[in-house]
This record gives sequence, structure tokens and C-alpha cells, in this order.
Amino acid sequence: MQTAHARRQKSKSLRGLAARDWHLSDCRDLPGKDSTQQELVATKSLIASPIQLKTRARVLIVHHTPLVRSGLAALIEANDRFVVCAQTDDAPTAREMFVQHQPEVVALGLTLHRGNGIELIKDFRRLNRTARLLVLSAREDPLSIQRAFRAGAHAYLALEDDSSEVVKALSRISEGNLYASPSVMRRLLESLATNQIEPARSEVKALSDRELQVFSLIGRGFGASRLANELHLSVKTIETYQAHIKEKLGLRSAAELSEKAAHWTLHSMRRNLQLKKLVKTAGQF
Repeated sequence: MQTAHARRQKSKSLRGLAARDWHLSDCRDLPGKDSTQQELVATKSLIASPIQLKTRARVLIVHHTPLVRSGLAALIEANDRFVVCAQTDDAPTAREMFVQHQPEVVALGLTLHRGNGIELIKDFRRLNRTARLLVLSAREDPLSIQRAFRAGAHAYLALEDDSSEVVKALSRISEGNLYASPSVMRRLLESLATNQIEPARSEVKALSDRELQVFSLIGRGFGASRLANELHLSVKTIETYQAHIKEKLGLRSAAELSEKAAHWTLHSMRRNLQLKKLVKTAGQF
């Protein structure tokens, strides 16, 4: 497999070759050139560089971590099949960029400013069903992975994955395939084999993606005002979500909701740690 440096060197050499070809084509009708040389020049001018003939797929990067965005951008730009058209950490801005730039691929996280990745995936699918969506997230629990794919994602990578997985995932989804990195796939298989995810999944199965987001933030200690500020919604809208969650989970008060959410969040974190240990242990054999 070529390294990024090797690809850049190859790209440079192809661009140089293309420049020489076009320079020669400009000289084809100059006086003093014999017919044989003019024919040779004309033939060369018709053979354009692969870089000129090939349109690079536009990639929109949407992630809340600046370091992840810059790393993704550098990795994508080093590949001659893709080019970064825009990047942001903000969900509403991402929607505007998606409409403006019409990217073929979007690489996004699930935690964003003024929104969340699951809802954004749904929006992108409504706007353009041909766009390919790659999730790169620190959330490695099977529930998040399942919801992302159900919303319309085509690939899911964990932040701990090797950078080569990004290039592989971009290539696979561009060819019309679904893709999960080996680490993500192992977590899914472990959850199926050990039934680790079932209790957590059954508790929140009735919640919508937005309700699950509100529920998980409540579990992390967010009150109504902080939730409204984080999600850029009104306090009244947050209270409506809380009422729906209580009804669906059979809870009678805000105190019960907070306790249930905290317990679920802690339980999910412990399960994720258990899965990581299982995967690490399995990898040693």
C-alpha cells in the first residue's frame, strides 16, 4: 500500500507531466516545427493527466473536535480520490454547507454543537439520498452504532481506529458498500454473543433518537436550562421531551427521571468497558 508521502510524490509527478503536455500542445502550430514533431505534440496533448481527467469526490467534515477535523482533512487531501470541500463543528452550519457544496461524502461525529449526528444523518438523507455518510465517533456502544446505521449511515469508525481505516471506509462506501471497522464489528459481535446490549437496549427502545439524546444528557447531570442551551432549544421544548420520556419509561417525577437516566448512563459506560476488555482479551489469542 502506498504511503501518503508516496502518493503525494506521485501526484506531483503527474501534475508536472500534465504541465509539460499542455505546454507542448500550445506550441504545436508554431513556425519552424516539422510535421513529425507537430504530430507528436498533437498526440501528447490528447493524453490528459489522470488527475485532470478524474473528478475528486467532495467530502464535508462535521466533527466537534478540532484535532479530529484537521487530521481527517490532512488524510483526505493526501488521497487523490477525495477532496475536502468544507468543515464545521456546528449542526445547522453543516446543513447549510451540505446544500451549498453538494458533497458526495460526509464524515461526521455524533456529538456536535447545536445538534447531534443522528438527526443530522437523517437530514442529509432527506436532502440527498446519494450522499455517502461516514460516522467517526468516540461512542463505541452497540446502541449508538445501531442507531447510526438505522438513521442512514454507510460506515462507522471508532476514534481509536487506525487512520488507514478512514481511507478504506471512504473507498468502500464510495463503491456502494456498507462498512464497519474491525473494532466496531468486534463490539457488535461481542454484544450479540454475550447479550451484553439487550438490557440497555430494551430500556430505551421506545425513545426516539432526540429523546435518547436528551435522556443521556440528563444522565450526565444536565438540567432543563443547560439542556436547552446545549441543544439550542427552548426550555419548554426540553420539558416536553422530558414529559414524553417519563411517559414512555413509566416514570412519575423529574427525580425518578434523573435517577433512571444516571443509572442507565453509568450502566452503559460499564458495559462499554466490559466490551473493551473482552475485545482486548480476544485479540491476545
